[in-house]
Amino acid sequence: MRCEGYRDWERRVNRKTAYNPVKVCKFMSLSSQQSRSGFAVRWVAVWLAAAVGAVGWPAAGADPWLAPGDPALRHDIQWLADEGILAAPTTTWPLAREDLARAVRAVDDRQAAALGAGLAEALARVRRVAEPQAGGLETRLSGAEPAPLRGFEGSPRESGEASVAVTGSAGRYAARLQVTVAADAEDGQTLRADGSYAAARFGNVAVTAGLREQWWGPGWEGNLILGTDARPIPSLTVERVLADPFETPWLRWLGPWRATASVGQAEGASTARDGRLPVRPDTKFFAARFAFKPKPWLEIGLSRSAQFCGEGRECDLGTFWDMLRGRDNTDDALAAAEQPGNQMAGYDVRVRSPWRGLPMAVYGQFIGEDEAGGLPSKFLGLMGVEAWGGGTQGSWRAHAEYTDTTCSFSRERPQVDCAYRNSVYPQGYTHRGRMIGHSMDNDSRMLSVGAIWVRPSGVSWSALARRVDLNRYGATPDTAHALAPSPRRVEDLQLGWQRPLGGDAGNYGRLRVGVGAFNSEAYGFVEWRRGP
Repeated sequence: MRCEGYRDWERRVNRKTAYNPVKVCKFMSLSSQQSRSGFAVRWVAVWLAAAVGAVGWPAAGADPWLAPGDPALRHDIQWLADEGILAAPTTTWPLAREDLARAVRAVDDRQAAALGAGLAEALARVRRVAEPQAGGLETRLSGAEPAPLRGFEGSPRESGEASVAVTGSAGRYAARLQVTVAADAEDGQTLRADGSYAAARFGNVAVTAGLREQWWGPGWEGNLILGTDARPIPSLTVERVLADPFETPWLRWLGPWRATASVGQAEGASTARDGRLPVRPDTKFFAARFAFKPKPWLEIGLSRSAQFCGEGRECDLGTFWDMLRGRDNTDDALAAAEQPGNQMAGYDVRVRSPWRGLPMAVYGQFIGEDEAGGLPSKFLGLMGVEAWGGGTQGSWRAHAEYTDTTCSFSRERPQVDCAYRNSVYPQGYTHRGRMIGHSMDNDSRMLSVGAIWVRPSGVSWSALARRVDLNRYGATPDTAHALAPSPRRVEDLQLGWQRPLGGDAGNYGRLRVGVGAFNSEAYGFVEWRRGP
């Protein structure tokens, strides 16, 4: 059966809730002048005045967001969306926990019992994650030889990591404090606050200051504009929480929609890559996305990002306004020193098969490195197909994906040394030495095939094979390239396993193991995680 979530908008946000305006909003930033062994954080709190009784988070102590990084959970959530149980867009992470909770609550026991084998177990697993949880202590321990390439899966970044986090919420406010100690940190930062944030909610809008990982797009093995290769950028974010459609008939055709915009400060680091390059300090980073589902089988996302300001450059409201309206190219009669920044923009789409007997979807992401006539141009491309199913032995999902990070990738003569590069910011499209976009950097090509199998108990196995041509046009050594100064072909194989400890609910945490080979270079990790 299909549960059409588009018909189940029973609980509406009270749009008439009154509250006082924002009094002060000081932006949090992280110092880019940090020692290799220390972590200096300049927290500036977000003060938002509010009247008692306004709309708040779903329950005291609950973490409002689901971060990217768990392919098995993403598989379950996407399956519910493809079956009409979840109506909200699913390609903009982190996801709002309340959107998921509302969708799974709408399925009663009788409807759940009528679901096919596999889908019912997926619904139960999402329920455990989505239902409001009490705040508490989260712990994680890992040891690894980190993988050179990063996709949606959140594998450990360093050879050893230990982290502890506590999350709490009260009324309209929510906060998460996470501290991670990293051994042999690639960027020299041993103590980290990645995953920490403070948030306040006003009606259906959340304002968040912190360091949250984001993933924008339908790809599994990479993201062309904003992924998780780089550590999270400290940012101030304004976003929509619940993906309800517009009430006006003029815009209701857009269906459920989400919107998010953030401003942050990217940083350099003492990585080997940054050590070879000049890095412009105090570079600001802007990102915005609008994702919507005009049909249950169609999801569209529009994304934009920009690097602007920086040491020695103009940085005021006029600069920000010029960046927003795209006045940053030399064809606007601006010299390089006068350009407000460097931008990328584009779109992505995911189309599900309309035939229930053919559970599959095609997807694509196309991001322009430049602008022509007010629209993105010189596109990078990612295209893929995925299929899924389930039965009494569990559920599965398989995907095949092709990515090309060369500008104008579809043309007979693409433009090389263009993607993720610009003359204003010599560090390129990076934060702390890692790519903000796709982890294989520019002028590279990847063909990947992957699959995941999730048992009813929650135990999962995964396999992935990738052929990657890195820096394939690099006739002369490119020391700025993240992975290969010269052309290099790589065969990458991965195997993964995950299981809950202490029953299906994972009362004693979850154990995750991954092994792989990057040509002859072996890598892998072991991770234990426990949380509320």
